[in-house]
Amino acid sequence: MELDENSELKIGSERGENSSVGLSSEVGADENGTNSGGLGSRGVRIREKLEKELRPVELEVEDISYQHAGHAGVRGSDGETHFNVKIVSEEFEGKSLVKRHRLIYGLLQEELESGLHALSIVAKTPSEV
Repeated sequence: MELDENSELKIGSERGENSSVGLSSEVGADENGTNSGGLGSRGVRIREKLEKELRPVELEVEDISYQHAGHAGVRGSDGETHFNVKIVSEEFEGKSLVKRHRLIYGLLQEELESGLHALSIVAKTPSEV
């Protein structure tokens, strides 16, 4: 299966519902290439896990859950359900877009199982930026 940057994957939850996981979105950052201001505990965990495992040269994590208020994946949650992630890492060298995304999903599996409903990812190598 080949996906382009605008493709979408479905991830099922333990309750049997499917949550949409987008594969492309640009997000904003501060002058240091980071976006930690305003992140709640889930956003901080996402950032820390990706920093530790992928040693990115650029990482932006943006909580956009407020844009999905009332959405089925948000009701009954702590509110941190939808995120945009832009990551640039040498760890992606030689990996297809799908493999890059699977790597990130694997690193964030606990979050996906505990209420992370949607994750929009832009994953590039330094030479692609």
